[in-house]
Amino acid sequence: MFVIAVTIWMRVKGLNERLRSFTGYALLLIAVVGILAGLFTYSYNFSSIDLYNSILSVLIILSIVIMIAVLVSMTAVLITVRKRRIHPFLLIPVKIGMKLVMPFALFVTGLFKKDKDLIRSLFIDINNLFVKSGNIQKTPDKIMLLLPHCLQNSECNLKITGDIANCRKCGKCTIGAIRELSEEKGVRAIVVTGGTAARNAIVKEKPELVLSVACERDLAIGISDVTSVPVIGVLNQRPNGPCVNTTVDVERLREKLDDIIEA
Repeated sequence: MFVIAVTIWMRVKGLNERLRSFTGYALLLIAVVGILAGLFTYSYNFSSIDLYNSILSVLIILSIVIMIAVLVSMTAVLITVRKRRIHPFLLIPVKIGMKLVMPFALFVTGLFKKDKDLIRSLFIDINNLFVKSGNIQKTPDKIMLLLPHCLQNSECNLKITGDIANCRKCGKCTIGAIRELSEEKGVRAIVVTGGTAARNAIVKEKPELVLSVACERDLAIGISDVTSVPVIGVLNQRPNGPCVNTTVDVERLREKLDDIIEA
């Protein structure tokens, strides 16, 4: 098996980086499974019934601990969402729910072709409560308002990505109202074309807090990717479908800014 793995790796060295990466992880998985299979085989051939009982006992205890952890985290999430605040005592259980239950829920919803946005919106909601629980308030110059380009009217020829000041406030989309709001509050507003551009803007501008508008998928991914800066997410509205002529409640953005701008 080792010889086969080395042969495959030598053959893929000339391929592109994505395929090399995929093949490397696949071979790593094969190696891990092979080691486990070897350990199980050794245990099967040389271990006593007492060892089997001990292993089974450990697995039973581990299963019970996981079930209890999931139950506690589920209860903590329910209380948090209902109360609209995270009690300090519930911080760890809620984090367990976000780290353990959320990925599993997304996997199952994808497996059964269900709507992942329901789970993603809950993740965003809980994340916002986490940020709020830290009582994070910043001066306007430390806050970035991050906007998706799909908020711009699709027939508009003005280039506002990177510089929202190019907007002429014609009223055909919400960009003009958001520009007025950002100028009123003294907060930087940046329009980006996607997740990579959003991450680059955060790295370049170095804000201490981000108020981001996007769909469930982009917000959930962005919040997970950007761990160095707190991100508050606001969902956009998609009357024309995803990624075209979307809109957002500007008054809600105003309320969020009022909550996070230092008095």
